[in-house]
Amino acid sequence: MLKMLILGLTGQCNFACKYCYAHEHPAEIMDTSTAIAAVDMAATDGQAFVLQFSGGEPLLNFPVIQEVIRYVRETGLPAIMQLQTNASLLTRERAAVLKAGQVGIGISLDGRPDVNDRQRCLPDGQGTCRQILHGAGQLAMQGIATGITCVVTNENAGKLSGLVEMAYYLGNVRRIGFDLLRAQGRGSEMTAPSSEAVWQGVEAAFQTAERLTKQTGKPMLFSQVERVDRLANKQMAGFSHCYAMNGEAAFVDAQGHLYACASLAGNPDFYLGHVKTGLDKTRQAQVAAGIKEKMKFCLQCPSFSLCGGACFARWYGAGCPGQSYAAECALKQVAIEWYQQHQGQERKKAYESCVTACRC
Repeated sequence: MLKMLILGLTGQCNFACKYCYAHEHPAEIMDTSTAIAAVDMAATDGQAFVLQFSGGEPLLNFPVIQEVIRYVRETGLPAIMQLQTNASLLTRERAAVLKAGQVGIGISLDGRPDVNDRQRCLPDGQGTCRQILHGAGQLAMQGIATGITCVVTNENAGKLSGLVEMAYYLGNVRRIGFDLLRAQGRGSEMTAPSSEAVWQGVEAAFQTAERLTKQTGKPMLFSQVERVDRLANKQMAGFSHCYAMNGEAAFVDAQGHLYACASLAGNPDFYLGHVKTGLDKTRQAQVAAGIKEKMKFCLQCPSFSLCGGACFARWYGAGCPGQSYAAECALKQVAIEWYQQHQGQERKKAYESCVTACRC
């Protein structure tokens, strides 16, 4: 059973981000028949699944996105559609199509313009923030809420509070997620942030959001803290967030080849078949078992129940066999600490409110 299907609609991109893990993906454009075959494969058992449009830059293949949206809606498939985009190619018309198709949208932004433009740039080296903000504005005009994914590197780890300020400036951002540098593709040429820098930068981002929430009355969600909350309340457990580890994910490249994870596309060790011949379930089980075996060190960590385990692709690229990726541990631990502190504060408020109400 697949719970996550990622369509790599093209390996092409109009940006040339310095850390891009998809840089080596095939440059071909996926055709409609390949996309539909992949969707049908994921929908075989009739269970709900996440269908993510990805790339490269997926909006470079917008006609196929439109066809998939139409197919999913007309056939009533239980697909939860999502788009991860650099936002630069969003127009009013495209935003309207995505809204009508009920597609969740996440945009990639790494900080204030001076910070973002040092690592998210055009092929000629110019910055991209202006184009990203224009696209985000198109979503805002359509009344579409969005999330931001920020890649944390050594370049921007200390300036994540500026990203939060940008999110509030945009007005329609509801959630922020931090994605650590992955050492695949161009990412292998960049310096990963230290665990100390990650902890301090993310904590500063949480504090900034708390301050701005009080000032504006508009809360900002963080993916890392939400995951801790779900784990704490038994809504998920263990490595349940890693679909690849559980044999529940497939990334489809433009040629129709299947891999366990988007970050590992092109690596024969994680090859799962082709949409024309179907998912090789024996191979899928073998890959999932291999990932579980490599990540079993997470089970010994006292924070595992609230951490949910590391991301295999990040760990794999970091090259630290048999031990954790320190920067990711810091990302998880600071979210756990923040959650626990604020849960305690909420319990205290509830208690004080109860005491006040019970006074005679």
